[in-house]
Amino acid sequence: MEKPMDTKRFETMSSLNDSLPLPGLMARMGLQTLKIALGNEIAKGLLDLWRGKFALLLEMIAFSFFFLVIAFAQGKGSFQQAAIVPLLLGFVGYLFFHMQTNRLFWGLLGEIQSGTLEQMHLSPLPSWLLLAGLAVASIVEALITTILMYLLVRLVVPVTIPLRLSALLPLALLTVGSVGYSLIVGGLTLRFKRLEILKEFLQAVVFLFGGVFVSPSHMPHWMATIARFLPITPGIAGLQQTLLGGVSLAMLFSDGSII
Repeated sequence: MEKPMDTKRFETMSSLNDSLPLPGLMARMGLQTLKIALGNEIAKGLLDLWRGKFALLLEMIAFSFFFLVIAFAQGKGSFQQAAIVPLLLGFVGYLFFHMQTNRLFWGLLGEIQSGTLEQMHLSPLPSWLLLAGLAVASIVEALITTILMYLLVRLVVPVTIPLRLSALLPLALLTVGSVGYSLIVGGLTLRFKRLEILKEFLQAVVFLFGGVFVSPSHMPHWMATIARFLPITPGIAGLQQTLLGGVSLAMLFSDGSII
């Protein structure tokens, strides 16, 4: 069956825009159009988050309870401030990674299974821009849920994490590592469709070896080697060094860990 003219026109425009770099796309579509496209994706993600607010709250309570159990066991029957703060930083970093990758993975898989993924080719905007909007939405959602979990923990244990500008770089590394990983898994999802078990396995590896509980410098050599190639390890280690150890950016670059 021949496609309607409007459908063919939109597909042609989308195909042409897919090949344009960002400066060319801005010149063709206009900056305001690109802002609207990204804003729509973020708004859609936040609406989905709000629709599942009760399930999200239960999940955050479960994560907070899990963290408190670990911290209680680590403190041998008490919450020790000196030990709980670095553990909280690592756990919060992993939670951000977990929520961001889950949002992008399940968002893509849901659209594949419902048959709506192909609709992005009916838009005059390039598919990569719509996917970038989904990635930005997943970052915003993960940030909101991470802050919520941190606040829930503070209701039980009065912990204080100092804020330093030097932590912005490790935070950026954590975000880039998480998004990069989620895009790899998203690409594999588009290709193979059924990757739930693989995704859960990889998240478990990151949870155990990503520096959440123990710094790579205190791990056995073989574990530290695995940790070095995981997406959140440099971000978590950098956050702990800058926020808790007062390490400057110059010191982070000097030992080669950031590079």
